Amino acid sequence: MQMRRLIQRLIQRLEQQFLGNLGKYTSAVWQANGIVFCLVCGVVFFHSIIGIHALQAAPADSLRAIILKAANNKSMVSALNEYSMIIHETYPDSTRYFAGKALNIAESLKDWKGKAQSLNCIGVSYFIQNNYEKALEYYLNALSLREKIGDMKGVAGTLNNVGMVYRDRKEYSTALSYYFRALRINDSLKNTVYYVRNLNNIGVAYENLNYFDSALIYHRRSIALKRTLGDNVGIASTLRNIGRVYIRLKRTADAEQTFGEALKIPSISKQVRAMILLDLAALYEERSNIPTATRYAQEALLLAEELHSALIEQNVCELLARVERQKGQHKQALEYYQRFISLRDSLFGESSTRRLAALQTNYELERQRVQIELLTKEQTLQTFVRNGLIAGFLLLVVLLGVSAVAYMSKLRSNEQLRAINAEILRQQQIVKEQAVEIQLSNTALSEKNVELERTNTSLATLNNEKNEIMGIVAHDLKNPIGAVRGLADMIHTGFAEAAQIPVISEQIVSTADRMLDLVKNLLDVNRLESGRMQFHVVLLHVQPILESTLWQYEATAQQKGLQFHFAADPNTPAILADEQAIMQVLDNIISNAVKYSPHGKNIFVRLKPSNDEPRNSATCNGAVRIEVQDEGQGISPEDMTKLFGKFARLSARPTGGEHSTGLGLSIVKKMVEAMNGKVWCESECGNGEHDCSTGATFIVELPAA
Repeated sequence: MQMRRLIQRLIQRLEQQFLGNLGKYTSAVWQANGIVFCLVCGVVFFHSIIGIHALQAAPADSLRAIILKAANNKSMVSALNEYSMIIHETYPDSTRYFAGKALNIAESLKDWKGKAQSLNCIGVSYFIQNNYEKALEYYLNALSLREKIGDMKGVAGTLNNVGMVYRDRKEYSTALSYYFRALRINDSLKNTVYYVRNLNNIGVAYENLNYFDSALIYHRRSIALKRTLGDNVGIASTLRNIGRVYIRLKRTADAEQTFGEALKIPSISKQVRAMILLDLAALYEERSNIPTATRYAQEALLLAEELHSALIEQNVCELLARVERQKGQHKQALEYYQRFISLRDSLFGESSTRRLAALQTNYELERQRVQIELLTKEQTLQTFVRNGLIAGFLLLVVLLGVSAVAYMSKLRSNEQLRAINAEILRQQQIVKEQAVEIQLSNTALSEKNVELERTNTSLATLNNEKNEIMGIVAHDLKNPIGAVRGLADMIHTGFAEAAQIPVISEQIVSTADRMLDLVKNLLDVNRLESGRMQFHVVLLHVQPILESTLWQYEATAQQKGLQFHFAADPNTPAILADEQAIMQVLDNIISNAVKYSPHGKNIFVRLKPSNDEPRNSATCNGAVRIEVQDEGQGISPEDMTKLFGKFARLSARPTGGEHSTGLGLSIVKKMVEAMNGKVWCESECGNGEHDCSTGATFIVELPAA
């Protein structure tokens, strides 16, 4: 292994020296084609000897012919870009070096197509090394340039690459939108090779969104076309994806058979082989076959290190940490776990996420900055003009005074002096009046500025709230809409078989219900805050409403193995409340208890009189208390401060993959307080932030009749 790495470093140095001389002595290269060819052939020869990557005969001959002629610099750009893609999986750093040289030549020749190709190659090199921020930067630049010059085949390829970045970032709905755009372009161009790749990537995205039937449809369609094309490398990759779906469906025997079939393909790439070995290691770990799991994981780790693939290396280290812990090797387990944490933070850290989001918002920020600069310049100009008028007027006054003095020195007559004095007094009065007018104008301008500042503050607050709403709508509506679009597209294009249409239709209805719930919650928040929601307070008995709500969630609770325990004090009085509002409040609190309770736990619901007077109560007849207690994750002290806020995103997560909008408890609080009641939560936590073994208890108190 040490000898292998030594030879790899030697080859990288040879490549760098060759291209460094190529960039520095370009004219000499064109005059010494034989020397250039020998250098390139030498690099290719070394690569083939150590088995790092094997250049096929046709590409090698093509590159040799282009470099020998070397009279057309655009041909050299294309050759360098093609060579960089031949070695991109094994030598991403060298790929970036070759593509960078091609980029410099393309820019000097204004070869925009070659430049876009170079940018895309550099993005690929960063993607192989899991540097998603840099990869997305170069991909977006390549995409913009290709759209500008009308290179639709290149546009489709770069769209697919951008989708793969979002796939690895686990933003699968965004990835799907790029994949489907690329799919439509490749279909219109009859570009079968890349069309098949799009099908495979769409299948992976649906797998991660838990639409397994849809994933299998796209994977099987992809592998059928790949067999027709003879794409053995692509067949291995798709077999691996099908095996992963089988694991998610608990069909482990089928998964193992599929992985074995993929590994038997002789031309399988090292990256795909590493990922399949990792999948097999996880499979044997689940079967408690620790020695076999360790062997596969160690093989995958060696390949990941050779490929410089931080993403694969991170996943292997996480698995090895678990395996070593099961073997009792706690020191090794800790080392692997620390390595996993370091890799995970470098790949998916908060700062990296913010930089990725910044790439998409730079244009809007730049536009706002230009507008602010224009407004600032306009205000500065207005101030300059105003001050100039004042200075000119004062200068005029001074000149008038000087003229008056000079005139007085010539006139000896008292009448003339009085007349001059009178004129000066009149001018002074005019100056005073104008000064007062200027002062009033300045005061009015200051008031306008204060009012403008208040308006800007209000607009900023509204804009932040709008951004919150748009953020939750974009996040919680974009995913289901993308899923519905994909499922409907399956039915429309005929990919779905007749037996699968009912299942797909049920998924569409379920997803549409989620979107409808979100829209209803947003409308309720708007009506509550605008004061347009009318409450009809009447005399109500809570127990029947509470029992009806528990009955509605009985089936859902049974699916998770939950048990309701309801206790009602017979002395509980009626309440004064709006019936629809109290139904919505109880529905929200009980559904949260079901949603956040682990499987096999209990939910306690109690109805009784309260000894405390409800806050803001207008009556003196006491209150009725409703308590809903679960045995779930509890509420941390940090989450408790924002529990009833709008768009609250808490650390606790639903235990069954249920959906949450972050608006429910905000609506509950506003409704309860509108009916002169109060609502709060009690949760006792230990020393750890999430050590809340007693779960959480939500308490609602409403005024008794």
